[in-house]
Amino acid sequence: QFLAGVSPMPMGVSMIVRMQLANLLGSPQLNGLNTNSSFAVFGTALPSETTQTNTAPNIFVGILAPVTDYKQFIEGNPNCAQADDKGISKISINGSPAMLAVKAGNYALMSWPNDYDKLVTMVKAISDTKAAGLSGILDAAEAKQAETEPVWAYGNVQQVSETFGTLISAKIEEIKMMMKNMQAGQPGAPPASIQNILNMYSGILDVLMKETKSVSIGINPKPDVLNITKTISAVPGTDMAKMFTADGSSQRDNTLLTYLEDGAMANFGATMNTPFWKMLNVRSIDLFASMCGGSMSEENIKEMKALATEAADTVAGPVVYSISSDNKNKPPFALKYVIAVKDEKKFNQLIDKAMNLMTSSGIMDFYKSFGLETSFSTKSSVDSYKDVSINSAKLTMKAADANSPQAQMITSMYGEGFDYRWGMTDGLFVCAVSGDVNSTMRELIDQVKAGGPKQIGAETKTALSILPGANKADFFVTFNVLRLFKMATSIVPVPIPPMDFQTSSNIVIAGNAADSRMVVNIAVPKQHLTEIMSAFMAMQQKSGVTNQ
Repeated sequence: QFLAGVSPMPMGVSMIVRMQLANLLGSPQLNGLNTNSSFAVFGTALPSETTQTNTAPNIFVGILAPVTDYKQFIEGNPNCAQADDKGISKISINGSPAMLAVKAGNYALMSWPNDYDKLVTMVKAISDTKAAGLSGILDAAEAKQAETEPVWAYGNVQQVSETFGTLISAKIEEIKMMMKNMQAGQPGAPPASIQNILNMYSGILDVLMKETKSVSIGINPKPDVLNITKTISAVPGTDMAKMFTADGSSQRDNTLLTYLEDGAMANFGATMNTPFWKMLNVRSIDLFASMCGGSMSEENIKEMKALATEAADTVAGPVVYSISSDNKNKPPFALKYVIAVKDEKKFNQLIDKAMNLMTSSGIMDFYKSFGLETSFSTKSSVDSYKDVSINSAKLTMKAADANSPQAQMITSMYGEGFDYRWGMTDGLFVCAVSGDVNSTMRELIDQVKAGGPKQIGAETKTALSILPGANKADFFVTFNVLRLFKMATSIVPVPIPPMDFQTSSNIVIAGNAADSRMVVNIAVPKQHLTEIMSAFMAMQQKSGVTNQ
């Protein structure tokens, strides 16, 4: 129902699934198969011995298909042979072996033709009543989701780490060494920045593998909206577990959502869950430092972490920002921040320190490895509006080779760079980044001085209706694919026909951290999917007419 009228396939999803099952089993009638019950695909490691020359783990991937009558499932399928002495039957398609099947309770356990011995081992494990199943690992919330969601997936990250960790680490080190050798005096070799970015991603992967207990995804399509729930559980006692903690003392209702804009490419709102945001900021600085490849000193990194931690303590609770396209100016977007502050003097001091760090630390040196020349300058009290003192900053970027495609792209995207304006009024920090930054900043101050927008915008209100409780989430996001695509097409060097479309819906995301887990809820309205399909079909038709 969710895909009806949107999917390019002329038939329903249920018909497509039945056809795929028929192709898999070689049985068009699906005799003996219980299509009203649950199916499962799973992968698990089997005991094996590894050597220095063979480090690949022994993995079994199986399919559990529910059956009403296993005998009918086998005998009613002309492509299925009778069971051998171990109860295993071979399923052939056009005379070639396709699958193996064996009875496992009310299910047919199936695997690939080359996994005969693995299948024998697995069916014995399943029939062992003393063996711990997945239900023994899941907590009550996870078990309920597994039972009730139409589609559910679960990954035991610690098991993955134990099974594949050595192999993954070896491959990453192999890539790093290859990159290092390429950089050893070879013309056209990847810049050192690529190596630094690879180090950053390697660090992220290492943290995730060590500190993530499990990841699960639940998918629930309804006629008008597709709901997705992602749950990340942390290993007890790790920094991730400490980060996934609820701050009961913080304000849980985001009172600044009225500042979010209808027509924005993306809106973001957050409430100050202090443990979560503090730890996330510190971890982000570690990753950025690794990406800078040593251009930042340990003292600079320590100072940045202290600033991020102190800043979280000065924020009163709600934070919002909106980013909208502005194709008439450079850069082609307008960004607005509003942050509730409980200690204005301290917050301003931290901003001054952060601005100084931008120029005194090695942050700007990072861009040099990409062939970019950057500069960052600040000025205090450059303007005043309605008794609000306005400060400014400018970040400029240009390629060392002014005639390179990279330089042309940067100029097309950012013009002369990013202009910032910010100030403090009525307990709120307001900041603007845009091409016409003075007008944007004054609009923000006007809104605050008027007591803020009187009601939540129509798009935000709709977003909250399809994801109830998102206004109290640690973070809340609305995202419009078409508006982002329109901005992107305005800055790419290859001409793309302009898109003329109507869109008023958004993908909605909200996340909460508590009890050593992060739960992220995503809602994809059918309306937004319909808008995307209509826009791209219109663009294809227009492109076809132009080519003719």
